[in-house]
Amino acid sequence: MARIGFIGVGAMGSSIASRLVNGHDLLVSDRNPAAAAELVSQGARFATPEEIAEKCRTIFLCLPGPPQVKDLLLGPKGLAFGLAAETIIIDTTTGTPVTDSELVATLSERRVTYVDAPIAGGVRRAREGTATLMVGADPEVFAGIQDLLHEVTTEVVNVGPVGSGHAMKLVNNLLNACNRFAALETIRLGVAAGMRQEVVVDVLNKSSGRNYATEYTFPQLLSGDAYKPQGFTLHLMLKDIRLANELAETLGHTTPIGNLVQEFTQQAIERFGPTADQSQMMAEWYDA
Repeated sequence: MARIGFIGVGAMGSSIASRLVNGHDLLVSDRNPAAAAELVSQGARFATPEEIAEKCRTIFLCLPGPPQVKDLLLGPKGLAFGLAAETIIIDTTTGTPVTDSELVATLSERRVTYVDAPIAGGVRRAREGTATLMVGADPEVFAGIQDLLHEVTTEVVNVGPVGSGHAMKLVNNLLNACNRFAALETIRLGVAAGMRQEVVVDVLNKSSGRNYATEYTFPQLLSGDAYKPQGFTLHLMLKDIRLANELAETLGHTTPIGNLVQEFTQQAIERFGPTADQSQMMAEWYDA
């Protein structure tokens, strides 16, 4: 079995890693060792990042954001300076093309390949193997890793060169956030007009207004008397929206709706707290 490293096994990271644990000698690491307990029980081995850098030639990352990736690889104790030539870093973190360029500049000097491969579809679909990996890699690099990536999910798309995967993920997450607030507003309007929520959602899903919030969040998580957590915090939601708006700014592109949704999400954090789940925000947004 191939030996693979995975650094960062929180909610999303552990879901991705669970797709690899049975077919590989999997070394996992996280600042919170308890986060790796389920993977270890399935056969993975807990290791330090330094041990993973030493022993693994393929290393997945799934960290909170670009600063953490940059610190892990290029910081004072950065792993980049101990990686062997021909190592491949597959970064599933929601990052930015700007950070990717900095990483590639240093890693390429050590003949280490960096690939951005963020995942979209949520924790549930990542664990099921049906989420979408958006891969930024040159065609020859992608050809060498696509079989491995298909073990993670059936949906793997090479969207362009390095940096493109992270750009595509930001585009996706910004639209997802915009759709959430639009669905909240319009479904509430339907209820105010005298219809039951489930009727409004059902008709939307048979019409042109359907989106992920109407197709999954409302019927699966927000129906009945109590909401179910989605597994994604408001802090992470705000981070993704902010990164998308910052990307637009660096490109000289305007995102007025995105900036409005960033303001709404900041308001949600002030009301519910940064660790509140997206489902709580959507269930309680219009509460008095």
